[in-house]
Amino acid sequence: MFFRYNLFAFLWVLLILLLGLAPGKSMPATDIWDVINFDKAAHFTVFVVLSFLLIVGFSKQYTFRALRYRAELFAVLVSFVYGLLIEIGQAFIPERSLELADLVANCLGALAGWGVFYLIYKA
Repeated sequence: MFFRYNLFAFLWVLLILLLGLAPGKSMPATDIWDVINFDKAAHFTVFVVLSFLLIVGFSKQYTFRALRYRAELFAVLVSFVYGLLIEIGQAFIPERSLELADLVANCLGALAGWGVFYLIYKA
């Protein structure tokens, strides 16, 4: 049942992996200021969705009791760690690099996903 309730989160994780570790040549060429703004917004949004999907999936599954009752905490932590791993992985990709601003956007997005979950399910 764990996989069933977290299927969308797993698919989203794969999408982030494919986009996050794509070579720099695959990225569209635009003005540097457009990239900075769009890039940070994209990181933020992707991790809002990831965190939200993980919280929903973790809280609905009943295979792991601790995960179910602390879904928000575990989901945000998993999102933080995954964001860090993606950024570290980018350091090994041609024309990509580890960026602290991207990591901050990932973490803020994970926290915002928690907020979205709260607004939808708890408010």
